[in-house]
Formats: sequence, C-alpha cells, structure tokens
Amino acid sequence: MQGLLFEIEGIYFLCFRKTTTTSIILSYSVPPFTTIRGFLANCLGMPRFPDYKMQLRLNDIKIGIQPLNITEVERDKTMEMCKLLKLIEREAAARPKIWGFPSAPMFKELLPCPKYKIFLVGDDGLLGEIHEKIQNPERPPYLGQSDDMVDVLNVELIEVERAKSKHIHSIVEGVYGGCEVVKLPYRFSEDGKSLKELTVSVPRGLPLILDEEMGCYKFRDEYIAGY
Repeated sequence: MQGLLFEIEGIYFLCFRKTTTTSIILSYSVPPFTTIRGFLANCLGMPRFPDYKMQLRLNDIKIGIQPLNITEVERDKTMEMCKLLKLIEREAAARPKIWGFPSAPMFKELLPCPKYKIFLVGDDGLLGEIHEKIQNPERPPYLGQSDDMVDVLNVELIEVERAKSKHIHSIVEGVYGGCEVVKLPYRFSEDGKSLKELTVSVPRGLPLILDEEMGCYKFRDEYIAGY
C-alpha cells in the first residue's frame, strides 16, 4: 500500500476560520480536512465551486495531520483588527445612486508560520498524481484563504502498512487527555449543501500515548491515524 507524506509551512500567517465565528474570526490550531482537500484540489488544478464534482475523488483519501510547532504557534499567535466595508444598496430602483456605506469592525486570529506534516493514504494512481502536482502545482499553493501562501517541503511517496499502536503521531478522533479537543470540518456532501464534522484531539506533544491500541497506518517509524 502506498502513502504520501509532505510538510506544509506557512510563509507568514495562516488562519483556519472556525465555522461558528463571525465578527471575531477565530482559527483552528490545525487545518481542517476540508481545507487540506481544497489545497490538493488547487494543486491539481481542479475546478472551483460550484463546478466541483471532480473534487469528490479526494473524498476517498485518508488524511492524517501532524502539527510540528503547535507550542510556538500557540505562544505567538496574534489578533489583527480590520474593518470590512459592506456595500448595502437601499431602494436602488428608486434612487439614482447607492448612499449607504456602513462598516463593521472585525478581529481575526492569526497563526504565525505554522508547520504541519500531512499523511495521505488512498488509490495509488491518485496519490501518484498528487505527488507530482504538489511539487509542480497548477495554481499557487495556499492553505485556508487564497492570500495565505505556503511552502511545500519533503514530499515523499512511500510504502505504508496498516497497524495497531498505542503511540500515535497525529491528531486522533475522539476525546483524550492532554489535548485540545476541536470539531473540525471533515467532508462536504455531494451537493455541497451540508458539512460533516469530526471531533478530534490535537496533542500538545507527540506521540500521543493511548490506553489501548487503535487502528492506524505505519509511515516508517510513525503511527498515523487517517480519516
């Protein structure tokens, strides 16, 4: 069985907007699964929404996420304040021009230069295509928002195997002690109208040591939970 692993490093700041935030935009500490699939689709040059049917191929890939510098990011993360201008047309048909320009303050949480290792398991043909394209992407690589550029490093296509272990080197589904517990966006429905979420534990240190063995994938000396 083949697996693909690579590292992603934010060049400046990244923000993975929590789905429940509005005027105060908070960020997940790790990229959601949907964000990673979007990153892959962008590198592959797949069509964007609403013509996104080709992207459904990526739903069959198992994804593992390993934060590499989460302690430093948590220590140094910051909030940026800006104003969004909302153009609201009032009685446009009856008036010769738009006369209302209200603005709203907004705070945005930023993660400085975060680093992640991403693990993929799936169809060998698709992994081979991804392996090629993330090194020579069809469009500039970004993670999250379109102006959040990233570097992609240490891309490797290797043999992996199914395994069981108490020592896990990635985020894990479920609730475990000593972790940040978050509900991450996981997958959109085929019509794009609904979103499935996954409750995961993000370890503060690796490996995460469990009481019982769990099914995972072995990438050399690391045991990765893939979803």
